[in-house]
Amino acid sequence: MLAFLKRSLFSNLTFVFGVYAVLMMFATVRITLFEGSNNYAIFYYSLSHLIDGTNLYALYPAEYLDRYHYAPSFPALAAPLFWLPYAVGLFIWQLLFAAVWVYAVYRLPLTQGQKVFAYWFALHELFTSIVNSQTNPFIAAIPIFVYLCFEKQRPSWAAFLLIVGFYIKIYSLVGAALFLLYPGQRVRFIAYMAFWAVALGLMPLLFTSPASLLEQYRWWVEELFLKSDSDKWINTSIHRILHLFVSPNIPTAAIIGGGVVLFCTVYAQIRRFSEHTFRMLLLASILIFQVIFNPIAESPVYIVAVTGVLIWWFASPQTGLDRALLIACFVLTVVSKSDIFPDVLRDRYVLPYVLRAFPCALIWFRIIYLMHMPMAVQKPSDVELKTIEHR
Repeated sequence: MLAFLKRSLFSNLTFVFGVYAVLMMFATVRITLFEGSNNYAIFYYSLSHLIDGTNLYALYPAEYLDRYHYAPSFPALAAPLFWLPYAVGLFIWQLLFAAVWVYAVYRLPLTQGQKVFAYWFALHELFTSIVNSQTNPFIAAIPIFVYLCFEKQRPSWAAFLLIVGFYIKIYSLVGAALFLLYPGQRVRFIAYMAFWAVALGLMPLLFTSPASLLEQYRWWVEELFLKSDSDKWINTSIHRILHLFVSPNIPTAAIIGGGVVLFCTVYAQIRRFSEHTFRMLLLASILIFQVIFNPIAESPVYIVAVTGVLIWWFASPQTGLDRALLIACFVLTVVSKSDIFPDVLRDRYVLPYVLRAFPCALIWFRIIYLMHMPMAVQKPSDVELKTIEHR
């Protein structure tokens, strides 16, 4: 596939961006003008509920289906967009989050060929997230931007982005794991994290009273526990894999705790913190971890995990095992949700046995192994990295 991309129009970034623009615009116009978006309606009406002091997490069947699951700070952060007319806000929302993900991948220290490969590999996954009007492309971009901020010694921006992500989806906080690799920035990062957590946490006071805000946060915590419990058998993560194939009685906390312990074992490799490859693998681990160990992971969130898979691929030894895992990810995680995948295979095997999550889970374990083992890897040359860093 890489050889084909290098020899054709498909290797041209301008052409790739054009394809992305056409497809995202098509999805945006269709959703804005004809279909509407239940997910965006949930976000859109959250601001008026915050202002009115009504429970953000209650059911509002006249406005949308399902429930609001995000922090009370989210409608305050997105208020400039939610003040706009519904259709205008939806149109901007769709294109904005697609553009943020595309830009994040573009800023990664990768060669042009690697970026082209990443864009084609993840195209369907991004499209799936966009047609569902999800925040997931932005959630996938946050750890990348945090990594870039640390690389350029900007811990204040890293902290700001992580807290923004936390108030949208709490598992974005996993990205904070990067700060331990940068000893000179740790103290400033922690201080900025505390500052932004308070500042953005109190931002809804621009729209509501202290008593009402406190009640909203209480309802938010209750909603998180309720959703985690109710989604035990419909999530697409390692939780459901273990509940299906090992025991349905394994506690969620035990699964997450085991994952955290395994995740943290790589910090024993202190001497490797200065290695570019090691830091890239940790970034990949973070992106995949926050999906496969998320007990409420849904299908559209896999743009986050697939982004991590791509970063792993460019930092991996690219052995036969790595190639097999990448192909499995493309077939079972990416293609299995498309119309070209046979319905009978999807309905009989992929969905019932959570095969969409399997490749990402195996790749994550592979990453942990690689981070403990010195290795030769595929990566951009020093000249290319310097060119990328000075853009």
